[in-house]
This record gives sequence, structure tokens and C-alpha cells, in this order.
Amino acid sequence: MLVRSDDPKRTAERLKPVVEALAAADIHAEVVEFDDDHPDDWRRNLEKASGVLVWADPLTDRGPRSTLDAQLTEIALAGTWVSAHPGVIRKIGTKDVLVTTRGLPWGTDSFAYPTPDIFREFFPDRLAKHGTLVVKGDRGNGGRTVWKITLLEPHRAPPAAAPTATVMVQHARLRDDTHTVTTLGQFMTDRSQIYTAGAGSGHLVDQPYEAGIAEGLIRCYVVRSTVVGFALQGASDSDASPAGHDSRKPAVLGVPAPKTMVPSDQPEFRALRHRLEDEWIPAMRSLLDIAPDQLPVLWDIDLIQATSNAPELTGFVPGFVLCEINASSVIPFPPEAPSALASAVAEILSS
Repeated sequence: MLVRSDDPKRTAERLKPVVEALAAADIHAEVVEFDDDHPDDWRRNLEKASGVLVWADPLTDRGPRSTLDAQLTEIALAGTWVSAHPGVIRKIGTKDVLVTTRGLPWGTDSFAYPTPDIFREFFPDRLAKHGTLVVKGDRGNGGRTVWKITLLEPHRAPPAAAPTATVMVQHARLRDDTHTVTTLGQFMTDRSQIYTAGAGSGHLVDQPYEAGIAEGLIRCYVVRSTVVGFALQGASDSDASPAGHDSRKPAVLGVPAPKTMVPSDQPEFRALRHRLEDEWIPAMRSLLDIAPDQLPVLWDIDLIQATSNAPELTGFVPGFVLCEINASSVIPFPPEAPSALASAVAEILSS
């Protein structure tokens, strides 16, 4: 079990339930820290390992996980089982999944900007069209590379917002209503560092702002293709935006870190679980050419509820918008997840 985070010792402590579940399945697991200063040290443990389970944040204070991903790809090619594989993370665990799966029921009008020139050319038009957009770096965690930008001069918008247009910007990592007012041109210049991250492989995507985020997220935990639990991650009553809130005025962006775990068989989530397992996950796999056995042994899908005041109908599933998929380092997780993960690992290693 390989860990890379800003606080690897705390991460290792939080993974004890997984170690214990694996032990109960007769699988010995050791938690090893990835050290950016000595990136090859952890590989000395590989000789006795049948596989590598990875909990490595997309970004830490040391930067992206590019070196680690190259190593994991190499050892996977040599025959060692790795989960999650960097190639699968590239397909589902970056913000590009918002664009590649926008045709699915959870999709929205998302757009990717693979180069700075494309960002400069098309972003002003999209901001004029939507008024408010959420701009995301392709890799990130904890809201590090997520900004909400609102055009404060919509009457001057069509056909595109000018570089001198006034915008309000909020950073999701702050998880409050802190904001700055600047020009569109300055905002776009400030985002240029994303394109130099990860040895120049970083880029931006956007999606329309979904007001339902003010009510929080539903995090859906998945072991391979099976939903093993949910987490409700919502804003406090004091943070929630009132009905009819003007998006041009600052509201809390981001949701609090604490989560309320909910078992997968909770009646009110039954319809969502079936929709995920029977429709959305298979459709995503087919679209992105991912075999069932290539899915991570533990990953999660973050959804924003897009339908307010849904009718109380049996089996009714309100609209959801995909916020992101986490496949790099899923923690915390529901109490049911470790045993399900251990069973999946045992099946994989015995096949």
C-alpha cells in the first residue's frame, strides 16, 4: 500500500481498517510512504509484493505525482498488479472526465482547453454564454485548482466578454465566500501556471456553475463496479445560499470536509445506486474503453443534485451533475468499504 500526501503518516493511520481487512482475507499488507526526495526507495519492497494499492494525491505541496505515475506504469508493464493504474486515472480520475462523459445523463456543457491559446480564444465566449463558470485544473484535490468566475457585466457580454470585463473570482479551497474582483484578462493570465504544471501536461476544463452545490455533494463510493456506500457532504445552514440567490454576489464556494457516511442499502439511495451500477458506470466504461477488471478497487463519484425539491415518488432519481471522479486517493471511506476492497483484492490475486 503506497501513500503520497502532504501528511503521509496521518494517511497511513487512516488506512488501518484496510490493512486489517486485508489481513482477515489472508493478505499481508504494508503501508509504504513515497518520498519525493528519494523516489526509488519504495521499490525495494516490490520483490515480495503481489500488487500495489495506491493512495497518492494528484497534487501535494511537492507538486504533481508525475514521477510516481511513470514508475507505476513501468512496474505494471513488468507484470505487477497496480490499482489504480495511472492510465485508468487519466481516463476517469482527472477533470477531463467532465468533458469525455458529458453525453451521459450526469453530463453538462463542459469544455476542455488543452492549450493556453485555446483557453484565450474560447473562454471569453463561454463565459459570456453562461455568465458563471467553474474552471478546474485537469488534476487537483482539495479545491487547489478550482475557481468560480462570474461575469459582473452581463449586459455587455455578447458575443464575447472583453479582456477588460469585470469578473468576480472565488477559490474553492477556501470553502467560504472570500472573493476577488478583477478583469477577465487578469484572471486568464493568472491561470497560465496550470499549463506549466506536470512537465507542461496540465490544462484547464470548465463546466457551468450548478447552484445545487450550495446544498452539498453526494459522494458515491465504488469497489470495482459495485457501490459500497455514500457520503453526504453539505454546507451548513449558515453557508447555504438562500432561494433566488444572485450568482453575481459571493456565496460559499466549496463544501465542508466532514462527511456523513450512509450505507449502500439505504432506501432513499436505492434508485441512485441502481442507476450507477446498471446504467451510468457501464456506459462510462464503454465510452472510455475500460474493461471491468481495469476499474480501481476503490474510487468515488461526486455528484451535485441538480433538481431541487424533487417529488416524493418511489424510485424517483432527481437530476445529477458530475462534479468529479476520485481515483487517486479515496479517503475517508465508508466502514463497509475495507471488507469489500479486501474481497476484490483476494479475487484479483487468485485469478
